[in-house]
Amino acid sequence: MVTIKDVAKEAGVSVATVSRVLNGTDRVRSETVESVQRAIEKLNYHPNFLGRTLRRLETMKILVVLPTISNQFYSRVIRGIQTVAMQNGYHVMLVTTENDTEAETEYIEMVRRRLLDGIIFLFSSLAGQQIKRLSEECPVVVASETIPGLSGVSSVTIDNRKAGYDAANFLIQNGCKRIAYISAGRLYGSSFERGVGMEEALRDAGFPVEQPLFLDEGLTYKAGRRAAERLLRMDSLPDAVFSASDAAAIGLMHTFLEHGVQPGKDISVMGFDNNPIAEYYNPPLTTVAQPQREIGLRAMELLLEKIHDPASPPSEIRLPHQLVIRESVRLLERPET
Repeated sequence: MVTIKDVAKEAGVSVATVSRVLNGTDRVRSETVESVQRAIEKLNYHPNFLGRTLRRLETMKILVVLPTISNQFYSRVIRGIQTVAMQNGYHVMLVTTENDTEAETEYIEMVRRRLLDGIIFLFSSLAGQQIKRLSEECPVVVASETIPGLSGVSSVTIDNRKAGYDAANFLIQNGCKRIAYISAGRLYGSSFERGVGMEEALRDAGFPVEQPLFLDEGLTYKAGRRAAERLLRMDSLPDAVFSASDAAAIGLMHTFLEHGVQPGKDISVMGFDNNPIAEYYNPPLTTVAQPQREIGLRAMELLLEKIHDPASPPSEIRLPHQLVIRESVRLLERPET
């Protein structure tokens, strides 16, 4: 079945632009209208009239659910969401749930009652099956996060398992055998998947996976400090620490420095996200970058697609990650500058 997404691809425009053409808005250039109409005729596209009826009832407001506003990672994703939303006349409502399922459910009811047009989950304390059922009632997109047991819902993420594998493999290639991992356990599916990837890299290299070195302290600065204190109480420090967030890695390094342990010399430290502070901390933090703003851009585009064409099939977008090498990891050979 031909969808509005197919028409957009054929015409070389966004789904939102096709929707504006179908709804007769005057905010589209005449040459763009002609291009869309040619694509519609070529593909023999028949608009979803139920979706167009619902379109007239739009509030032009969408909900974004996130766990906290203190993490720079989410602020960059939200900028991407807001960019596309504003271009298409939508207002963005932000909700931080702090892992409160009851509060999250109350906001979701607003979407169900069509007080809002759709929802983007940057985090959810709900089970995957609950989100799947919600997606059958209203437009839903999951972005930046992996929710266990969830499938058949549009999403935008990186391959977190591969990213964890690549991070650990980089540390292994630079002489690290015993690697600790700071995460939030199963609370965040993304950080859990990174840990799984790290375990795979250790096993592939023939190194043991030491469970005492897996520290489920969380992803915040304070979590990193707690993790460092635990490591400092052990008989010996590991060769490296891989953190599922830059914030926790910075907290870890701060505590190490207070105890005379120099990251990048006495121990290797690697973060995740490539938040701005990573570049300017001393020593600058080696990390894994994910395209934060692009995650937001693509998530909002997917949500618009579901709003404009509820019958369109779900899309799963996997964006690339990248290692950013700085000075917090001891390198066997320093790259030439």
